[in-house]
Amino acid sequence: MDSQIIYLALAVLAFGLALNLKLTMSVLRTTRLERDVPDMLPPGVSVPLVTAHTLIDRRQVPLVGNGQASVLLFLSSKCPKCRTKLAELEQMVPAAQEAGLALWLVSEESAWRLRRFVLGTALLSRVVRVNLKDYKALNANLMSPGYLFVNHEGVLEAIGLIGDENWLALRAQLNPDANQDNTQDNTSQE
Repeated sequence: MDSQIIYLALAVLAFGLALNLKLTMSVLRTTRLERDVPDMLPPGVSVPLVTAHTLIDRRQVPLVGNGQASVLLFLSSKCPKCRTKLAELEQMVPAAQEAGLALWLVSEESAWRLRRFVLGTALLSRVVRVNLKDYKALNANLMSPGYLFVNHEGVLEAIGLIGDENWLALRAQLNPDANQDNTQDNTSQE
């Protein structure tokens, strides 16, 4: 056999072996990360106290346990459904502030990505960043668009996806006129 063919066959085998090792290590790393993910917080437990910094001025703010009820929102800039929720959330900001409800968009994404995601909305001042460990402590399943409702004592009241029954109840409480308009629209369509 020609020596060049043997060298070529050895190079192909070495490349295949290296690729196999890389893929195997990737699978092992992924399974190890999944094993380290904590369970989702059940309602009735205290929400972990995490360090959050505002996106605009990097000021440290308490998300829970400061005597004020909070809604912690989990959106991802990579999620198309999350992008469609921005207008709804922007409309809720003034009503939430008037009701004494702290509304925070919590993320572990980079600052530049978050700025681009909420640019031109009233949500820019409501965005806070946390590290990945704290993000997973609050949002173990990495759900988006998701939320946590936390009472004034820092106890979790509800958890879910934006648009579910609990979310719609909050939206109706913050803006009863919009809820009546939606009800009238639904009955006129039937």
